[in-house]
Amino acid sequence: MQVTLIILVLSAAFFVNGKIRSDLVALCTLVALLVFQILTLDEALSGFSNSVVIMMIGLFVLGGAIFQTGLAKMMSSRILKLAGTSEIFLLLVMLVTSAIGAFVSNTGTVALMLPIVVSLALRAGMNQSRLLMVPVQERAKRRECTYR
Repeated sequence: MQVTLIILVLSAAFFVNGKIRSDLVALCTLVALLVFQILTLDEALSGFSNSVVIMMIGLFVLGGAIFQTGLAKMMSSRILKLAGTSEIFLLLVMLVTSAIGAFVSNTGTVALMLPIVVSLALRAGMNQSRLLMVPVQERAKRRECTYR
C-alpha cells in the first residue's frame, strides 16, 4: 500500500512539474507498478486494449500534427483576418467548432480545435485559458441538444 502511494505521489509530482514528458512519466509509472508486483502483466496491459485509450493516443498525434504542420497557424490567421482582434472571433471559433462537431465526435472536435485555439490566442495576444473553454463549452452545448 505504501509503495503504491509513493508511486502515485511521485507520478503526480512529475506530471505537475512538466520537465519530463507525460508519456514517459506514465510508462515509467506502469513499469514501477509492474516491478513492485502491484499489478500483474495482464492488468497492466489491459488498458491498451480499450478503444478509448487508442482513440486518445490518436487524438494526441492528430493535435500535435495540426500544430507542427502549421494548420493551426493557418486557421488562426484566417479567423483573425475575418474578425480582427475583436471579440467577434470568439463567435467564429464557436461556429468553426460547431461545423466540425457536426461530423466528428466530441472528443475529436476538442482535440482538433485545441491547437487552433492556442495558436489563435498566441497570435491575438490573448490569455489562452480564456479561449480554451470555447471548444469545450461548444461541445457541451451540442451534447445537450443531441443527447449523444
